[in-house]
Amino acid sequence: MWVAMFFVFLEGTFASAFLPVFMQQDLHLSLPQAEAWSGPMIAFPNLAMFLAQPLWGMYADRHGRKRIVIIGVVSCSLLRALWTFAHSPLTLVVLGIFAGALGAGVVAGQAIVASATPRERMGEVMGKLQTAMTVGFLIGPVVGQACAAAIGPRATFLMQAVFALTGAIILGRFVEERFQKPEQAERANVVEVLTRDLRPLVGNRQLQALWVTSFVVFLGWSSMWPIMTYYVQTIGVPLEHVAAYAAYVMLAVGVCQTVSVPWLGRLGDRVGQKRVLVGTMLFAGFFLLPHALVRTYAQFFGLRLLATAAGGGVNPTTSALAARAMPRSRYGGTYGVLASARSLAAAIGPLVGSNLAAFGNIRWVFLWTGVLTMGAGLWAQWAVKEEG
Repeated sequence: MWVAMFFVFLEGTFASAFLPVFMQQDLHLSLPQAEAWSGPMIAFPNLAMFLAQPLWGMYADRHGRKRIVIIGVVSCSLLRALWTFAHSPLTLVVLGIFAGALGAGVVAGQAIVASATPRERMGEVMGKLQTAMTVGFLIGPVVGQACAAAIGPRATFLMQAVFALTGAIILGRFVEERFQKPEQAERANVVEVLTRDLRPLVGNRQLQALWVTSFVVFLGWSSMWPIMTYYVQTIGVPLEHVAAYAAYVMLAVGVCQTVSVPWLGRLGDRVGQKRVLVGTMLFAGFFLLPHALVRTYAQFFGLRLLATAAGGGVNPTTSALAARAMPRSRYGGTYGVLASARSLAAAIGPLVGSNLAAFGNIRWVFLWTGVLTMGAGLWAQWAVKEEG
């Protein structure tokens, strides 16, 4: 599963470093126009994912999670490969929306692993799985910009599908799913399905607290997604080197989180997941604030390492705490609901970040993110219980 998810998330961020340059050079957008379009390009697919995840989560709990992950990976990768033929930012947005809706079932991969993991090792195992997502997510831009430099951006869009399909093949061939189909599955319409999947959120205070925590922190972090490459351009890196320099930051962050995330997961198993969750958010938020003051690429590089090394601990700790609050039979729906918080945040945050950059000051995005991250840490200290 680790190798499969690495390839899947590698594909997911393949274009993130060179896409801002592609929009300026190939689609002939100005810098403010490209910044403004970058928000919807990230936000609307995540909104579609937010709406689709509970449906996929319930289907996974009924019929098996493995097939849902494979369907999501294949559909999403093929739709993003069609960016090859796009000649307007609107086309990129529309294809991204369909990819988000059909690819939302990928979150069921966490449930496959969680269903075979002892509860006392949940933090460690979820931390290790998170490194696959993190490393793929952050190495993807490096591979993508290298391909774009070698064969051009449009051919690189086609290359995306190859990596995701590799992950789907590995998943289908080598991952064993421990799944028992329910003896009797209830029948429900779409509204009832959405209500059923959200029912644990309504009746479980621990899950409510984790949902709010995830939403607030990812609202801030997702605000940075559309502007990272533009910020590298803003602090003086020439346009022809922007994609590579942005990718180098992402690669370094990925290596750093490869080390820090599993360690934070194991630390949570020993000293308490809540303590690690709160500490990582306060630490990350504190080092996000001075991002707004940097003047050189080296300063930006160093602060990114400090902030993201700690920030990577949020997902495995919330996943472990959620697992302790729910029975194994409901893991698919539970992770679907928890992921919906991140998806809803990712549907709002990029719009905030891109508009702050396009119509205000790009540096304000980091102040906003730092304040929200520290606020989420204070909320978790008050609302989240150590045991679900």
